[in-house]
Amino acid sequence: MKLVSLGFRVKEMLGGLDWWKRDGYATDGQDARPGVEVPACGCDGEAG
Repeated sequence: MKLVSLGFRVKEMLGGLDWWKRDGYATDGQDARPGVEVPACGCDGEAG
C-alpha cells in the first residue's frame, strides 16, 4: 500500500516468481523489459 500511495503501479503476483516462470513468462532479456504488458489472467490477451 505504501508503494501505491507513492504513485507506483503495483500488482499482486499470485504464486510469486515461481509461478511466473512456470507460466512461461520471461524474467530477463528483451521480453522482460519494462513496458511490456502481460495480461493479468495469464492468457494470450485475445478474447475468445
